[in-house]
Amino acid sequence: MHHFSYLILILLLSCEGKTNINGLDYFSNLKFSFDTVMIDPGDGIIFLKYQLLNADLGKDGKYIFNFNENDHTLEKINLDELRLEEKLPFEKEGPNGTGTGGVSMRVHNENQITMTDFDHTALFSLGGEKLMTIYFENFSIGVAGTNGGELLRSNTVIDTDANRLYVLIYRYKNEKYALGILYLEEFEVARLELKSFEEVSNYSFIYSNSRGNIIVNAPEVNIEKFDKIVILSNEITSTLMWYDIEMDSLFFKSYNSQLAANQKEKDYIKKHETVEEFKAEYRIFKQEINFLPPFWDQQGECFYRFSYQEIENTDGDRIRSKVYLTALDKDLNILGEVLVPQLNKKPGKHFAKDGKIWIYENMNDEMGFVRLGMEKIQ
Repeated sequence: MHHFSYLILILLLSCEGKTNINGLDYFSNLKFSFDTVMIDPGDGIIFLKYQLLNADLGKDGKYIFNFNENDHTLEKINLDELRLEEKLPFEKEGPNGTGTGGVSMRVHNENQITMTDFDHTALFSLGGEKLMTIYFENFSIGVAGTNGGELLRSNTVIDTDANRLYVLIYRYKNEKYALGILYLEEFEVARLELKSFEEVSNYSFIYSNSRGNIIVNAPEVNIEKFDKIVILSNEITSTLMWYDIEMDSLFFKSYNSQLAANQKEKDYIKKHETVEEFKAEYRIFKQEINFLPPFWDQQGECFYRFSYQEIENTDGDRIRSKVYLTALDKDLNILGEVLVPQLNKKPGKHFAKDGKIWIYENMNDEMGFVRLGMEKIQ
């Protein structure tokens, strides 16, 4: 049995001169609290190889589910009790198989998840039963060479109420992005052009050599559904786009930060013939502002969004960053922003629960979370 430790550190963050944005003062007079918790794995081992890249928070906020590709189980972690509660087995092959490729998992509701492989998305019960499979080739997307060269980026979002699947489509011939809406009963797809993604392809870095070795670093893109809207975001700009399901309309909103840049601005060399040049250019890219996707805080009824800038490395291999936090209301209007000096690297997997922001931290190969709480000073 492993034991978990509990460390509490209360810090008072002075926000004066760092949070005022067009008179908005959401973060002014705030007491920030930081505490660290460890997850007890019991007699098991929690899969941490990819830094919780394939983990998702349950809809009630009590559990986080982590897909373990080693033993093909879904790890159900109780965040209220800070322990691995159980491992739910899934099959690789057969009628209920998830596939042998690198599947991507997402929580759909309290009883179901989706698994996305390179050619399909499938809906599963937590008991491992496959309930639905959506093959992308039936919509002429997702396979190289089809429909003028369209590929899927990021994860997919299934909407069983509307009988749709939402995807990010990358058209690699003209280097443009679109929101794809797959109508599952009609086997039709609508493509909505994404204005805020127009510059994304300008920030892809490619290394290739005469032996045919290729490495690509492309900006992060994200698609996420919150209630009746689907939010589209990317790493290079603070601008957000969202699709309103009920209005069947796409919306666009840009922001004006007073703490950092609103988007990446430098011109970069995209193609490189040496690894050293490739890595050096990418380091400069990370030293400009980088935006992470927004996430919903149920208790505060607002969205939060992290952004960060890496700092020139002067401390061995450790990469340090300036980390900013932005608050947005339910209509994605900005409420305020703040530099969080206690966070000095890119936030790992994170989410809001019980009025705190939980940020994943690997602590000696054990699952831990740094929790950021915010309370108004009376």
